[in-house]
Amino acid sequence: MSVNYSLSHMSSEPGNPDAPKKWYAKAQANGEVTLDEMAEDIAYATTLTDADVLAAIRAFIKQLNKHLANGKIVRAENLGSFQLQIQSTGADTEEDFTTANITGVSIQFRPGKTVAGATTRGLGSLTFHRVARLKDAATSAPDDEEQDGSTPGEEDTDDPLA
Repeated sequence: MSVNYSLSHMSSEPGNPDAPKKWYAKAQANGEVTLDEMAEDIAYATTLTDADVLAAIRAFIKQLNKHLANGKIVRAENLGSFQLQIQSTGADTEEDFTTANITGVSIQFRPGKTVAGATTRGLGSLTFHRVARLKDAATSAPDDEEQDGSTPGEEDTDDPLA
């Protein structure tokens, strides 16, 4: 397995504009795979049709959404677990906190052992290839949109995890 990366010059302390900048690796995707393509691959490797695979995945997503909305943690064995996370603004006292303080909800995914193995345990089996930064390769891009969704000339984010 091979992972492409480029380097990005970013703050060593996100949120601190005075912090020194350092070079960080940023993974660079080399394409994407659609659900239909994955269903075809799964169908080829099993006795299921791609329509059966798509139906099962869509049913899983529907059930995942239902159970998350009901406050459950969804444990999908080797795939991992899904749980809602709430973002909120702080209140001075417990009594001052209301639902108006809740500003957003996101889904937290914790990979299972099999999925995590592809990255954490798999560092020894991964190879890394440095590629040109998307900003540097923008002149050869077919349009003004880069692979990572940024536009040419846009400044690097201060978040080294972005």
